[in-house]
Amino acid sequence: MSSAVEPSEANSRRLHPVLAFFAGVLGFGYVYAGKIKLAFAYIATLAFVLLVAAWTRWIVDPLAWYPIMLVVVAIVLVPIVHPVVIAWGRPTVVRNRYNRWWFYLLWVVGFAAVSETVSVTNRATTLGYDIFRLPSGSMEPTLVPGDWIVVDSWRYFSVPPAFADVVVYRSDDEITYLKRIVGLPGDTLEMSGRVLVRNGSPVDEPYIHEPLPGLPGRGIAPVTLGPDEYFVLGDNRDNSQDSRYTGPIRGAEIVGRGEFIALSFSGGVQWGRFRTRLAAD
Repeated sequence: MSSAVEPSEANSRRLHPVLAFFAGVLGFGYVYAGKIKLAFAYIATLAFVLLVAAWTRWIVDPLAWYPIMLVVVAIVLVPIVHPVVIAWGRPTVVRNRYNRWWFYLLWVVGFAAVSETVSVTNRATTLGYDIFRLPSGSMEPTLVPGDWIVVDSWRYFSVPPAFADVVVYRSDDEITYLKRIVGLPGDTLEMSGRVLVRNGSPVDEPYIHEPLPGLPGRGIAPVTLGPDEYFVLGDNRDNSQDSRYTGPIRGAEIVGRGEFIALSFSGGVQWGRFRTRLAAD
């Protein structure tokens, strides 16, 4: 039976579990442990899982969202925990050419840049989803402050926005809003008191907030929308900055459709709100 050959003293270095842990947190745990192939394998695995979840659209399905997030968390934890195990089990390893402080720095900068671009800055473009936290009560009772909404940012690449869709849009002043579409291009709308009239017919809106006594602002003078105009309102008609005040929005302003509530922290964790769908289909 053969045994592992220990590296010579001149070509060896000692691993420290604590340093391995902090290196893992910073993103270069495997590099510190001398396992750069595992580092690349980890990056490839994480990218593969995210891309498959995006391309299959499981990432915007409430039934698949939580298992996917658990898998992602597990993958993220592996390169933090495993280098510690390596350092604990075999503290003396071969010194590789890349085990230099400047290489660690370059790795961290590059890893952070890629992670920021893919998972945060361009998540809506590269993975087809985004997460929006509702900061106000403008969509009550459908949504409440503290709800975290998963948004399908690829939805409208293949189909146009539909009536009653809950959409995230970005105005000209770069403020992001979440409202419900109540008027499509070519529609004629008006509203007096509680009743919204669309193309001459009253609309049943079981999702809206009960009117508060003594507060104005529910009315809409008759308006006909242009070919690329959408009229949006908050479900809480007494407390919403929407198309009644800012006018219709354009299709190019719409970021995506709200699909479901992923998390809810309104005075504590609201487990019953998790997985609540916002779309009928």
